[in-house]
Amino acid sequence: MAILNHVLDSIETHIGFPRSRTNGISRRLQEAGQLPVGAPGVAPELDQRDVCLLLSVLMSAPKLHEAVDHAQAYAAMTPGGVVLSAGAPDSIPRALEYLEVQSEIAIGGEPEAVDDVRGHRFEFVHHWRELAAYTPQGSATRFVLPGQLASHQQAPHRVAGVVKGEALVSLMKDLF
Repeated sequence: MAILNHVLDSIETHIGFPRSRTNGISRRLQEAGQLPVGAPGVAPELDQRDVCLLLSVLMSAPKLHEAVDHAQAYAAMTPGGVVLSAGAPDSIPRALEYLEVQSEIAIGGEPEAVDDVRGHRFEFVHHWRELAAYTPQGSATRFVLPGQLASHQQAPHRVAGVVKGEALVSLMKDLF
């Protein structure tokens, strides 16, 4: 578990996202119950999933009032926009679960697996909900909302916040 202020400082250090912006977004997510709030005299503690959620919302650059919607979208996005039926296997990850698995590998994985995560590139698209994860081998996995086409650009220009795998590994190792 990592204290919220330490998480925000580490995001600024390793990812380069300004603390002035992370304060407002994290407060909105806390007010919506998406992040823990702590207690009087006790700082909020975030786990890996919370850090991945905060990072994905920050990098997708929502307007402040859209932060909660972005958080809910990352929890629902599926690979390729596939619509999962009730009988779909649990092994099909959502975008947030995928980031959490990558962070777990970064923290305690085998050295070869950690090196693989270091070679990844994660793109959080600004104008529509999409996470594109590029592997060192050149393959890409695109997570979009169920029912959307992952291969279809949904705006005239694609602008994305990029987190290199090296930065994600450094962030997670610093926090956990």
